[in-house]
Amino acid sequence: MATPEPSRPVGMDEQSPSGAAATAIHFLSLYPYAYTTGDLTTWKEMSEDDCIFCNSVITNVTDLHANGGWSDMWPLEIMVLTHGADPADPNRLVIKTHITAPAHTAHRGRPSEAFTVDAQDVIVRIQLYWHGDRWIVEEGEVTEQTTEGEDK
Repeated sequence: MATPEPSRPVGMDEQSPSGAAATAIHFLSLYPYAYTTGDLTTWKEMSEDDCIFCNSVITNVTDLHANGGWSDMWPLEIMVLTHGADPADPNRLVIKTHITAPAHTAHRGRPSEAFTVDAQDVIVRIQLYWHGDRWIVEEGEVTEQTTEGEDK
């Protein structure tokens, strides 16, 4: 699919709370892109190998596309709510975000079967670690979901 990858925000490579926040926003903006295109290159580059959240997205996107599926692109509104540092390690920050997304259409199987993915209004925490020249996502977690998740 000819969907452009989201642009990297300015400041992503700064070792600062604003750099971590920019990285979290970019990482989360890759979510619909990956489901639409199946391209996980940047998602993987930004993910720690042991990140359960990151790896679950990799598995789900890979399975969807391997079986002939995809999602129509959808917009995300991502707002940074807070950031917190790890008192034991100043290279680790947690960014708390509020994400809203409209309902959108996804497709699975061959022949393609369309289904609706419900609108989302969620709080997502992203834990990042500074690895010398960039932030890497160590963990992600949906901590609050105010609407039904995927399905129909």
